[in-house]
Amino acid sequence: MTTVNNIYELRKNLHNIPEKSFEELKTMNLLIEFIAKNTTFTIVKKDKWFYAYKKSTRPLKKPIALRCDMDGITLSDGDTGHYCGHDGHCAIICYVAVLLSRMNVYRDVYLIFQPAEEIGQGAKLCCQLLEEKEISEVYGLHNIPGFPLGSILLRKKTFACGSTGLKISYTGKPTHAAYPENGINPTDAFVELINNIKKITSVYKENGRILLATVIGLNLGSEQFGMSAHSGNLNLTIRADEQNIFVNYLSAIKNEARQLAKKYNLKCSIEETDYFPVTENRENCVQKLEDICQKNAWEYIYLTEPMRWSEDFGYYLQKTPGAFFGIGDGENYAQLHTKDYQFPDDIIEKAAKMFTEIILL
Repeated sequence: MTTVNNIYELRKNLHNIPEKSFEELKTMNLLIEFIAKNTTFTIVKKDKWFYAYKKSTRPLKKPIALRCDMDGITLSDGDTGHYCGHDGHCAIICYVAVLLSRMNVYRDVYLIFQPAEEIGQGAKLCCQLLEEKEISEVYGLHNIPGFPLGSILLRKKTFACGSTGLKISYTGKPTHAAYPENGINPTDAFVELINNIKKITSVYKENGRILLATVIGLNLGSEQFGMSAHSGNLNLTIRADEQNIFVNYLSAIKNEARQLAKKYNLKCSIEETDYFPVTENRENCVQKLEDICQKNAWEYIYLTEPMRWSEDFGYYLQKTPGAFFGIGDGENYAQLHTKDYQFPDDIIEKAAKMFTEIILL
């Protein structure tokens, strides 16, 4: 019989084969092999992802879905590893499949194994399943350092901020550095843009709202000291805790960039990358999570503010009611996205039981 120790072994095996977003082939094969061998779930392979499902012979409730993510993360030094805990997320969902295979479940259950969460692209592929199978609720989780081991972390409405990378490029006219008046230098436009973004932020930011435009880099001109700068780009990360505000805030920054391009007679291009919508929970679904914690006398904590990091689970919640929650890694545990991080196996069993309770509730 499959035990939690087999799940620990699976997690370690996943940890040893981290793969970049949309390259999770070995990971998928290992997970599919485990589910086929150890559960009664049916597997459906899709392009770059898969899902497993169990149909009820006597469904009393509408279908429900759980999601985990499969990709590793590539750090700034180029090393790819499971430094965010996705190996643990997959192990948890596999254990849910094991547990449910031993039970009579009175609803159809779908387990989504998603690629490319780290770049905000995977959920968009998998969302189709929610509509196709008429999923009534969808749930996911993330392990979070800095909180008591195994504590369940809840938040009504926004759990995690939306964010996007924004690259604003200006191109003017080159000239000799001795005759700057003959060229068009974008320096003043970038300075004014950065200052005006601060003003835009102050307009949209109210009532303690999380709203950030973080400068990631400003690349301007060159090291050719005889040439006046004529092109450059400003890289920003835009972040907000409410979807409507996020959309409007982002639009206002883009509009300001274009207006300044006209003012300074510059060509302007704007690119977005790694877009994540706001992860906005349904309150009634969060209440179910609280009820489960109370029933089992599990420690739970309501977060005082949303997580500032982003999570593409927000795409699911735009389609279907549901909730995203956290589980504590330990108060002094290594931080996510660092080489010291490794998923704590001690939280797997509780997380799997939490998911199982959600399905049975």
